[in-house]
Amino acid sequence: MEVNQKEGVTAKEYGQVLKRRRKDRGVTLCELSERTGISQEHIAKVELGLLDLSGPQRRRIKEFLRRQPII
Repeated sequence: MEVNQKEGVTAKEYGQVLKRRRKDRGVTLCELSERTGISQEHIAKVELGLLDLSGPQRRRIKEFLRRQPII
């Protein structure tokens, strides 16, 4: 399993956190994809821990989710 050295978490752990934060804000995969320009398929695989995101992709997701209220 890949490990993100900068954050010290595995791809699976990062994916679980991403999915929880997305759902806590009521954001669908489709909406996250549209707002960040990252395909739904790629985000879904990241959430499963099968793929990782590039630094710029992580920043786009982080910035978008940061602006969304927790519901």
